[in-house]
Amino acid sequence: MLWEFSHNTRPAFFAALCLAGLFILCPGCSEKKADVEEPAAAMVNGEPILKKDLEKEILRIDKTLSVRPSQDESRRFSQRFLDQMIRKRLLLQEAKKSGIELIPEQIRKAVSEQKGDISKEDFEKMLKEAGITYQEWVDRITDDRRIEMLIHRVIDPGIQITEEELTAYYQNHPEEFDLPERVKARQIVLPGQKDAEKARERLVHGGEEFGLVAHEVSLSPDAARGGDIGIFSRGQMPPDFDKACFALQVGEISPVVKTPYGYHIFLVEERLAAGKIAFKEARKDIYNKLFSEKREQAFLAYQKDLWNRSEITLLNLKR
Repeated sequence: MLWEFSHNTRPAFFAALCLAGLFILCPGCSEKKADVEEPAAAMVNGEPILKKDLEKEILRIDKTLSVRPSQDESRRFSQRFLDQMIRKRLLLQEAKKSGIELIPEQIRKAVSEQKGDISKEDFEKMLKEAGITYQEWVDRITDDRRIEMLIHRVIDPGIQITEEELTAYYQNHPEEFDLPERVKARQIVLPGQKDAEKARERLVHGGEEFGLVAHEVSLSPDAARGGDIGIFSRGQMPPDFDKACFALQVGEISPVVKTPYGYHIFLVEERLAAGKIAFKEARKDIYNKLFSEKREQAFLAYQKDLWNRSEITLLNLKR
């Protein structure tokens, strides 16, 4: 990715704006015919990529930078942006040749998936900050989905992964399949020590079930799950959690523990010793990893082939 948005508090939204790799930063990349009288930055199989669209995108990205690039850097970035726009245009042309189109319901679903549960007000504000209109955003999502469908149709069927490759990966990367010691725990969180001590009294001397008490009194979001905070190893949770939970035996209830989040009571339900993930359990993850690697390699080769057999004219770029 050439640039990264600084709005890192909105990952779901900006994932939609800048899908990985090729699919980013391409306004004007749809296949709609433009007025050929307008200055073009490039011609791709007879279709223009307008200079104004390239400049608009670069200007939008420039606004997110804390340091303005030099003239030479700007020129290089302009060329790289244009190269991305050309590659996307080539893919969209191939999608069109293959008859890949989205019906309105598919577009609505794709937009909904990317937008998530962001409110209308926040969504419109973020679009404005990003410097694009709602329709431009929808067009990008639609184009990216068409390219995904093209990859699935053209690239994926040719990817083959043998059992020997899976086994070799497992044997050659043993560190990836080592499991540290872990615990499965529950917690109750209260704002004051006295309230926490009362809750612990109900558990230790009253014999009440931990999950029910957690559901009733805990202020933590996991109270809805009876205080279940899942399985974790050292270092995955705050240090106070590790210190308390890894000192407990199965079924043991901790003393009240003060942390920056409140007053906690922990219960360890299970301890899992350090070990190794069996090949049978790791096989699916290994397959997915190798598939992704081969898919990326095949996709890069496919893009190169498209470029080489296309008629592309690059025009002068000045910034």
